[in-house]
Amino acid sequence: MRNRIKTITLTLALLVTLPLFCNYSPIIFDYYIHTGRMYAYSAIGKLNGNWTKHDSIVITGWCRGYDLFNCILFTSDQQHARVKAKRWRQYSNGWPKMYACQFICKITKKNITHISIVKDGAPHNSTLQVLKVTYPTRQQDKLAVCSKMAYGTEKPIKLIEWFEYNLLMGVDKFITLVQPLNRDAFKVLKYYQQKGVLEMGIFPAPLPGEATADNLDCKIKDRKECFTNYSYDEMKDIPWTVFRRPSPQGFHDQQVALYHCIETLQGYDFVANVDFDEFIVHSQFKQFKDYLKNNLMPRYPTAAGFTLNHSYFITDWGVSGDGFLQMSRFVKRLDPRLLNYKNIVIPSRIDDITTHNLEEKLGYRRVYLKSHDMVVHHYRTCPTVGYWKDCLNFPKYKDSKMNSIRPEMEARVLRVLKKLGLK
Repeated sequence: MRNRIKTITLTLALLVTLPLFCNYSPIIFDYYIHTGRMYAYSAIGKLNGNWTKHDSIVITGWCRGYDLFNCILFTSDQQHARVKAKRWRQYSNGWPKMYACQFICKITKKNITHISIVKDGAPHNSTLQVLKVTYPTRQQDKLAVCSKMAYGTEKPIKLIEWFEYNLLMGVDKFITLVQPLNRDAFKVLKYYQQKGVLEMGIFPAPLPGEATADNLDCKIKDRKECFTNYSYDEMKDIPWTVFRRPSPQGFHDQQVALYHCIETLQGYDFVANVDFDEFIVHSQFKQFKDYLKNNLMPRYPTAAGFTLNHSYFITDWGVSGDGFLQMSRFVKRLDPRLLNYKNIVIPSRIDDITTHNLEEKLGYRRVYLKSHDMVVHHYRTCPTVGYWKDCLNFPKYKDSKMNSIRPEMEARVLRVLKKLGLK
């Protein structure tokens, strides 16, 4: 009888616990927690200061207001525990409906596999949604690049040029998060994901906060239709303002992506935050991590990150070179300047980060590389903000240094285009 009661009790416990896992599939599509007051996008283990263990879990997502939350931690043997969720970071740009935010939950056990977040005082089974916890490892002497979001009408050849250039310069890992994207561009991302150099996540659709207009005939639940049905030409007339950039909510969407990047890449020595139209360039084309490790770090041993000047190559000025790569077609630029600058950071030495700024931990400092050999080449149209109103008449300077790597780059890009069956 006693064994029978024990069996019934275990069965009931499983019936309560298993739905938390069975009703949730931790795959690349549709994997965020929605509590009404918070959308939790990712759960990532936090390495302690000496890289020996994960002592907490960071939940990154969107928040509404300042509610208190608890984390429900699930172990591999289907046990659960409740701990207080500490609000760690909250981005404060503008007045969006949903703020980019992070919570941190302390852990003592090693076998935490999934996590849920509930309002303080709510029962642990008040939500059937859980997130799979990922655990980054130490990646010594490696450099990663975060290109926050890919969406809309990215041209495949430009993506290939960007990836191949960064691989040539020694980048070890990339991260980007994806919204609806034309199918050939998505094909390029899948290619680099399959090569093992790109970690690609899918943002929820619609994004939290202000509802995204239903302007794509795709299955919102699994998102696959968003990437298979639409070519670049079919998508180019879609009003991408529905993705809210620039807008207060759009800035917070990007910040969620950046927070996710920096937690995922926390074990890397260096992490660069640049977009797909931005190329970090050393004047002698030294590999980034070698230049950082062998030249800059000895000179600035307390650096938390390095801020790079921007060299703007404005495509509205017209083609000034030749070839089929943008780095050889556009060879006229503005003088490098600290404007919309980007950073290469040391994750273990920063307290916070945004697209253009960083907050150092005590004892470290941000280094502005105003007169060094590394800058960002930014290939783009004239910005629409007021201080760029005379963009077409700005003084132009020829800069054809990228031609020194042109043969190698053209060969690389053509090889990938052929593999993917793209023109």
